[in-house]
Amino acid sequence: MSSGRAPDSAADEVRAALGPTLQRFGPDYWREQDAARTFPTAFFDAIGEAGYFGTFIPEAYGGADAGARVASVLVEEINRAGGDAATVNAQMSICRTLVLHGTEEQKKRYLPGVASGDVRFLTVAATEPDSGANMDELASTARRDGDGWVLNANKVLISLAEHTRLMILLARAEEGTTLFLLDLDEVGDQVEMHPIDLVAHRMTSSLFIDELRVPDSRRIGPAGTGLACLMRGFVIRRVLAASEAIGNARFLLDQSIEYAKTRKTFGQLIGVNQGIQYPLVQAYARVEAADMIRWDVLDRVDGGQDAVVRSAMAKVLASEAAWETTRAALTTFGGWGLASEYHVERKLREGTVYVFNNLLMNLIADRGLGLPKK
Repeated sequence: MSSGRAPDSAADEVRAALGPTLQRFGPDYWREQDAARTFPTAFFDAIGEAGYFGTFIPEAYGGADAGARVASVLVEEINRAGGDAATVNAQMSICRTLVLHGTEEQKKRYLPGVASGDVRFLTVAATEPDSGANMDELASTARRDGDGWVLNANKVLISLAEHTRLMILLARAEEGTTLFLLDLDEVGDQVEMHPIDLVAHRMTSSLFIDELRVPDSRRIGPAGTGLACLMRGFVIRRVLAASEAIGNARFLLDQSIEYAKTRKTFGQLIGVNQGIQYPLVQAYARVEAADMIRWDVLDRVDGGQDAVVRSAMAKVLASEAAWETTRAALTTFGGWGLASEYHVERKLREGTVYVFNNLLMNLIADRGLGLPKK
């Protein structure tokens, strides 16, 4: 099966350079990490040593400023090889908010370490128990106190919180939503965390902050602009999530095609059966279609054009295509698809995180179609 569009030499160079690392950290490594529920430290460090965490960081702060195409190919290829690019996606993309809206002091202090991977910047704490991702209902507060702020927050379903050093916290100030950069090496003992046991992406927590005082130098962007600052970075997060989903889908297609070519039942290869072929054909077509809009978004992002609606469309289409591919893989493998040795069940669990698209559908209805909002 094809590897999708390779629009420039940079994408090809990423694929070639990643080869040895992806062979070293193959599907069995990820199965072991999943079973142990541990952070993939060795893999994360290898990606950091290769310089990829600086993809969106300017060279002045130790980054490569390589652009969205490179980041997209990177996370796709990790998942295409049977891995899980969630930690890489987070480290590359969350820091973009700091690049765009942080102070010079914040950027000089932290971005070089983020680019090298020595400083983990993996977490945005926004979702809350009573409002979900509806930021109009945000209950976490930021109260001015002299030359600083006092923060109170209760956040849920926060990915990688126990494994990060830096965290962006979204809270409501008198001026409106406001972002704060928390260094958990400094204030971690005042941030209470509780792991949440999920079927996949198990490094997820709820967190509580009670009367945490931080200096104004921890604010990112002007007070009252937190949600707007955060949303600018979400375009990248969405297209990289789409890239991860496409990588997962292509991994499952590769595995399913190989299995269908070698597995025999009733004296013949299962791949001759239309009941096996047609679901794979449908999935393949949808993945290729999602890939086309993914590259359109990347062209827009690297060209400095607006991609808010298109990035939402890419994420919706890619996640749904990957979900259909997972179902086709389960049809192909039958009961063996639920055995850990074939990795299908792991990708089934990992893929569930991509298909919660209601907020993106609302965004497309509003910004893309001009339909009325509630």
